[in-house]
Amino acid sequence: MKEISLGLVENWTELPREIQIERRSYYLLKDGNTYRLVSQVCPHAGGLVEFEDGELVCFMHGWCFDRHTGACINVPSKRLAEHSVLARDGQLFVQFND
Repeated sequence: MKEISLGLVENWTELPREIQIERRSYYLLKDGNTYRLVSQVCPHAGGLVEFEDGELVCFMHGWCFDRHTGACINVPSKRLAEHSVLARDGQLFVQFND
């Protein structure tokens, strides 16, 4: 497992927020005290999920995703691919399974 520091928790107050890690695009989300890093790739047909007007939306087919959890609103059994994010010693760390 690879762990990457995202920096201080205090730098991540306005979420969701787009983030690039190793040339891939993600959104950092927060649900209560739980952080998530989710893919910007829609699980339906691989379209780009964009954050617009307070919503995460894939305009290819109109799927919307919860801005806190990444769960699909249109098809509850689907969700954006997710990586664990841990808050430790005032910093955020994302964990990638290699």
